Amino acid sequence: MKQVTFILLLLFLFAATRLTAQQKTVSGIVTDEQNQPLAGANVVGAGESNGAVTDARGRFTLSLGQATATLKVSYIGYAPQEVSLAGKNYIRIVLQPGAVGLNEVVAVGYGTQKKVNLTGSVSSVSGVDLVKRPVMRASAALEGMMPDVAVTQSSGQPGADGGSIRVRGVGTLGNSDPLVLIDGIQGTLDGVESNDIESMSVLKDASSSAIYGSRAANGVILVTTKRGEEGKLKVNYNAYAGWQRFTDLQDFTDGYTYMTALNQAFRNEGRDPLYTDEYLAAYQKNKATDPDHYPDVDWQKAVYTGSGFLQHHYLSVSGGSKTVRVMGSVAYQDQKGEIPNYESQRYSFRLNTTADITDNFQVRLDLSGRHSPTLSPAGGLGTYGVLSEVIRQPPIYPALLSDGRYGIGLSGTNPLARVQDGGQVNTVYESFTGTIQADYQPFKGAEVTLNFTPTYGDTWTKDFFKSVSTYEPGSESPAFTFPVKSTLNENDSRSLQTTTQLLLKYNTNFDRHDFHFLAGYEQIGYHTDGFGAFRDNFPLPDYQELNAGSIENWQNSGTAAEWALRSWFGRLNYDFGSKYLLEANLRVDGSSRFASGNQYSAFPSFSAGWRISEEPFLKDVGWLSELKLRGSWGKLGNQEIGNYPFASVINLGVNYIFGGAPANGAAQQAMSNRDISWEETTTSDVGVDIGLLDNKLNIVYDYYVRNTTGILLQLPIPAIVGLSVPYQNAGGVKNTGWGLAVDYRNHDGAFKYRIGFNLSDVKNEVVDLQGTGPYISDYTVIKEGYPINSIFGYKAIGIFQTQEQVDKAPVQFGNYAPGDIIYADLNGDGVIDADDRTVIGDQLPRFTFGLNFSAQYKDFDLSVAIQGVGKKDVFLYKDAVWAFFNAGKIQTWQLDYWTPENPDAKYPRLIAETTHNNFQNSSFWNFNSAYARLKNVQIGYQLPASITSRTFIEKLRVYVTGQNLFTLDHMPKGWDPERPSGNASVYPITSTYVFGIDLTF
Repeated sequence: MKQVTFILLLLFLFAATRLTAQQKTVSGIVTDEQNQPLAGANVVGAGESNGAVTDARGRFTLSLGQATATLKVSYIGYAPQEVSLAGKNYIRIVLQPGAVGLNEVVAVGYGTQKKVNLTGSVSSVSGVDLVKRPVMRASAALEGMMPDVAVTQSSGQPGADGGSIRVRGVGTLGNSDPLVLIDGIQGTLDGVESNDIESMSVLKDASSSAIYGSRAANGVILVTTKRGEEGKLKVNYNAYAGWQRFTDLQDFTDGYTYMTALNQAFRNEGRDPLYTDEYLAAYQKNKATDPDHYPDVDWQKAVYTGSGFLQHHYLSVSGGSKTVRVMGSVAYQDQKGEIPNYESQRYSFRLNTTADITDNFQVRLDLSGRHSPTLSPAGGLGTYGVLSEVIRQPPIYPALLSDGRYGIGLSGTNPLARVQDGGQVNTVYESFTGTIQADYQPFKGAEVTLNFTPTYGDTWTKDFFKSVSTYEPGSESPAFTFPVKSTLNENDSRSLQTTTQLLLKYNTNFDRHDFHFLAGYEQIGYHTDGFGAFRDNFPLPDYQELNAGSIENWQNSGTAAEWALRSWFGRLNYDFGSKYLLEANLRVDGSSRFASGNQYSAFPSFSAGWRISEEPFLKDVGWLSELKLRGSWGKLGNQEIGNYPFASVINLGVNYIFGGAPANGAAQQAMSNRDISWEETTTSDVGVDIGLLDNKLNIVYDYYVRNTTGILLQLPIPAIVGLSVPYQNAGGVKNTGWGLAVDYRNHDGAFKYRIGFNLSDVKNEVVDLQGTGPYISDYTVIKEGYPINSIFGYKAIGIFQTQEQVDKAPVQFGNYAPGDIIYADLNGDGVIDADDRTVIGDQLPRFTFGLNFSAQYKDFDLSVAIQGVGKKDVFLYKDAVWAFFNAGKIQTWQLDYWTPENPDAKYPRLIAETTHNNFQNSSFWNFNSAYARLKNVQIGYQLPASITSRTFIEKLRVYVTGQNLFTLDHMPKGWDPERPSGNASVYPITSTYVFGIDLTF
């Protein structure tokens, strides 16, 4: 027995020795193209079943057979690699990003899809690219990132500096904002922390967005937030701090120049000069020593004293086990305005959790919320607001007297007093969203998803408009008190939206046929209520509470509203051999906003694709990676028409006086229309996707026609009806456009770079107003044959140079003379009047473009973004460009005014009368607002992995970033080309300069 045991032991040792001799151990590290470790990468020997997963520092150790000479390495989002060992026992593997052009996986309606299999028009951007821009609102980061998506940032006000987004133009006369879905639930893009975003997809045509039916007529933005992955917990801290400065400000004259120019304006009007030569001489002599009586105030310098400081902090923790994965984050941002008392803060959190209960049953719990307080001076931005008064106030009125009291300003309205001591508007917005979702896979290829999400929101506003006294020098009594009484408005509005979704998915294939089925049910309910209260005449104005105000004029109000949407939908995707692609969608929506009989409508779409590059005659063309033709058609709807336009509503609160006493009352005030129905949009799209040079160069082009019918209009009714005009489905708008995106990337050498360019155009036209119109509103018009809200006014054809020209010209407005604007007599009746007005400009942007460049060399990286608009008009008037308007001042560029000695001046002769011939809405005040802007530059340095791998730090990167750095445009001094048409009551756009750190451990 002992001999047998000994022989067996010898055989075992021999076998073990032979086995050991046939095995070898290989270790190494897997990094990305920036030398950062990749945790969770899969490493396996070619032809073997065993493998390894890299740890948090990207390291792995693997036992291989002696004959194994190749490793296969893969990681989500990166191109898989096969690496030759060449006899090495330690190897460093650098993965390159996958072909994120045509082969990337993008979010689509209720799921994801490979872009190579898409038949609709979808653009996407990664969260990595978004966070390179130091913006406080995620919408502003989209500017210039993709074709057919026009983003305009028209204000730099803290808390209100997001971008307005238009997908493929403006298709309705009402709300044109796209639908935003955050992890499948409707939300606000600016409410999402940019660092939480994994990716963002924009569904642009009806084929890709018809699955969302009546909410998708203006396009759909799908935001996917980050989730935890299996592996060691990873902590990331990203922070930056810096300053904001206005991109441009008006350049106004000093006091002496103002008065001499105003004298000239008075002479041109036939009036005596306002300021005598003696006073002007005394002003020049005494302004430096006696600023109370001879002030020379730069109101912008006096008022714009805010720090402009901003800071942003983001902390996240992610990771988990095979069964539970978590991503949690908290963020804080603080933004101070360059104008005091303009401030914004935001506190936010997100917790995304996934748990695998069994192999075929998962539960997801997502929680997110934010607390966003904002602050601004009372009075707003309009009349008597800070900004309009800064632009208007002449320099010869004192801002602050030498004894510290407020000077009178112009007619007692002192913007310095307003911003420092005139009260504030406090607004606090809070929201909370919770999602519970269950996913069950009953058998291979099938999945059932049940989702329930409530979203709660609350907006509280406290607006205290405080009386401020201003003084004449040497006087003890106030010269003015404005407003006469302090007032307090306090409002609170709450909302609750619940979303329930049931999704059924089934994927199957046989031979070369692939089928993907989706069926779903969704119900959304929304309820809101609000309460408001008002008091005035506060004897103790520093005690700003409702109970401190007078009860003589107290007021209160309350309101509530609700709506619901119930939907069924389905989708079928079919592809044959990844060559011939078909997709069909159908959604049926039922909305409470319509009367019975009109509540339900169906929204279908169809699309097809042909991957020509997979045909035998092209498959072996080495330089051609992808060639796909696409075509689609679909119908979408729009239910954003108010809550009850079909109902004859009795309005409560219409009170009356009977016998000298107030009595409660009610009345119908608006005429209803029970036949009102959906606005409908049909879109036809053809496109081509091209991949060249192993998908290093990707080109995407789309051409589309988008028609919207049944747009709500208030068509005229007889005034004898006595009710406000009802809405009817009557209008039609057509958008025709195209979009081009070109992307090239090269990661072959030590210098890695990527260049992306996009260009798009859309032509907008109102095609049907049912024979009515034009609808004129101040300087805009809605008129058949022209873009929505075209600029409307008189056509200026020059400036009168001689009295002979004046005598021979058609009759203009009031007293006019050489140096005044000439208007065209379009109807030829010899008189310029309202019948001579015409369309003089288009406010909608054309030829929007973006150029994005990123590069990396060793541990340094650089990104540059340029964006702009090739064609767009902006109309400015009143205090924006009219010198001395409403007793205001004059800008330096307006000193180039007409005189007989300066006939080619930029500005007509100086006039101070607001109703003068020159101050008409005309093309003279139209400006070309096309521009090209250096939108963003970021330079970063990352500590080498050879250093961080010896510490607890996985990644340490520092960077400096600038936003809105330089602009080429044709606008007058002080006016940013992105600012909207109108007067000066707009918070200026800002440039941003920050320093940041990105730390992962």
